[in-house]
Amino acid sequence: MTSILLTLLTLFFTVAPQQPAARQPERRDADEYIKLLESERRIEGLQVDRVVEALALKPGQKAADLGSGSGLFTRPIGKKLGASGTVYAIDVDPKLLAHVEKTTKAAGLTNVRPILAADDDPKLPEPVDLIAIIDTLHHIPNSPNYLKGLKKYLRPGGRLAIIDFSKTWPAGHESMIYKQTDLEKWMKEAGFRLVASHDFLDNDFFLIYQ
Repeated sequence: MTSILLTLLTLFFTVAPQQPAARQPERRDADEYIKLLESERRIEGLQVDRVVEALALKPGQKAADLGSGSGLFTRPIGKKLGASGTVYAIDVDPKLLAHVEKTTKAAGLTNVRPILAADDDPKLPEPVDLIAIIDTLHHIPNSPNYLKGLKKYLRPGGRLAIIDFSKTWPAGHESMIYKQTDLEKWMKEAGFRLVASHDFLDNDFFLIYQ
């Protein structure tokens, strides 16, 4: 009888469905990744200048580009904030941050502050007026808990802007896919409310929470 029970238990744990693993940030060669992030196709698809305008930033404010990558959005955000403002370029890859630092200096920007983050914490040194997460949330493990932790990094009235894929996801992202309805649930649980929505991006949603 004991041997039969052990056999049944072994079969159960062998065939029982496993819980999906948490999404892990995709690690790539930095130089190749920069080429992808700065590609003409991506720049056109994300309508960088129009997105930055829609963020409605004001000179002198503080912002965070969370998942700054190559700095594609960091640079125009820095220009928008002006010398009296600050934009924190946040990433988990020091090579990408070195690229951001080099390109922002070449652009004459003195208000960009690179921050090496942890996978579970952006490590901002102070609260900001806006956190922008662009094509990045799907890379963050345990997104619901991560979003809950962002409240402390926003000033009173501060906003959180999220842009991510809404229709076609790139190959290799299958384990990272989530839906806008998932995000809405996560944001509500994190204590955020939707204050603006933009629909001019063809393959991305663009939502702003407070």
